[in-house]
Amino acid sequence: MEEFFKIIGGLPAIAVFLLCLSALFLYMFKKTISLKIKNFRFNGINTVKPINRISKLAFHRFFNVCDQVERKILGMTFITHGKEDKIKTKMMHKLIQLKCVSMKKRFSELLLTPDIDTWDAYQLQHKFKSTLMEVVEEYNHEALMLYIGWGISPEDSKFLIETYEDYRSTMVEGYIDSVDSVLMNNDYSNNFDKVNTLMELCSLAIHVIPRDVRSSFEAVNGRFAKYNNLMI
Repeated sequence: MEEFFKIIGGLPAIAVFLLCLSALFLYMFKKTISLKIKNFRFNGINTVKPINRISKLAFHRFFNVCDQVERKILGMTFITHGKEDKIKTKMMHKLIQLKCVSMKKRFSELLLTPDIDTWDAYQLQHKFKSTLMEVVEEYNHEALMLYIGWGISPEDSKFLIETYEDYRSTMVEGYIDSVDSVLMNNDYSNNFDKVNTLMELCSLAIHVIPRDVRSSFEAVNGRFAKYNNLMI
């Protein structure tokens, strides 16, 4: 310590002043500086790279894919006995529209959760699965209430919704398995990379909705032709 003060004492006055000023600056802004350091990680030997925050994924292409699928669905129609099945077509449009709205809303809320970057794998696993279940329950319930309000029987309304969900069940199960696989994989360096991967997989699952809609709704055949005179 004595050597330190000897060195300080031998410095010019201006150097001592600048040194004290620097020390004061570091003390006053130590919390801000500490936070900035935590927000960076070393990438290589001489480079510093900012850590990506999961909130950035609120602009993931997943949301664009939802919009694209919704537009594509609105251009689809169904034919029964050589004529356009207007009621089944409208039911399909509304079901997928409600689904896209729910997915964008729920996943946006998840990605913007303040402390999601600090969650461990089990917290992420629980929240991703519960979010997916919330989406399904939400748009199915809204579609059911809407159909019944149109004058379609509860039995027929449930039949159409369940037919679609049964057809999509393999895709949903595959995605849930992927959630477990990705989140428990230690080869990913951080939560951002894990969540980004899950959002890419979810985008792929959404992208094939028009194909699944065509197959599942055609399986319903002409069950809803009796409702085509409803004024909706």
